[in-house]
Amino acid sequence: MIHKVTRQKASHQVLAQLKAGISDGTFPVGEKLPSENILADAFGVSRVPVREALGVLEVSGIISSRQGGGHRVEQHSLLSKYEPLMMEIANRDEVEALLEMREVIEQQAAGMAAERRSAEELQAIEQAFTAFRDATLHEEQIGYQQDYLFHRAIMQASHNPFFVQILDNMHELYLGVLVYSLSKNRGRLAERQRVIEEHHQVLLAIKAGDPAAAIRCMQRHLSNVRGKLRRLENENME
Repeated sequence: MIHKVTRQKASHQVLAQLKAGISDGTFPVGEKLPSENILADAFGVSRVPVREALGVLEVSGIISSRQGGGHRVEQHSLLSKYEPLMMEIANRDEVEALLEMREVIEQQAAGMAAERRSAEELQAIEQAFTAFRDATLHEEQIGYQQDYLFHRAIMQASHNPFFVQILDNMHELYLGVLVYSLSKNRGRLAERQRVIEEHHQVLLAIKAGDPAAAIRCMQRHLSNVRGKLRRLENENME
């Protein structure tokens, strides 16, 4: 049964109820979920927290997007293991620490990639960027998977295997941040284009073999991500 939710932590409450409904069979495996509009009306919220919750379920593999719109419940088990993706209940200090770590590691990884990348690794970064750009410009996608693979390709090109290992070890929280942040860009073409351009500048610096520029461009990008998430957190607490 769906219950009305309060404004505070709305997407968390929507996500919790959707997970419970999937777990108890209210939303059976293989069946299509109600539309965003129907869910928003049932929960008593706007479509924004519904989209955020659906995004978390999708990245976890619990639901999948359907061609032409909507989502279908997939075969799943141990829903609780996806708890780190619930950005609305993630410890704020933990998320802040993650962003700090990203700034430290990914700036250096970008600079090292500019110095060390091979032709094949540059091609992989370029392909990852193209996939991210295309997904980000698609109205029905948010590009979180492509964003993840872009940053991972840079870490691989740094030739420091521990960077990639760190990324892979905390990929759930990392992906959760990406889903939460990028989902806010839906319907905001200028914002999506800005994010694309930030990634493009990082790519160009790596391609030019300019470590200082690569570090600077990555720092600018991650600083903007950090500022955006802080603003979103403040808005959710209002």
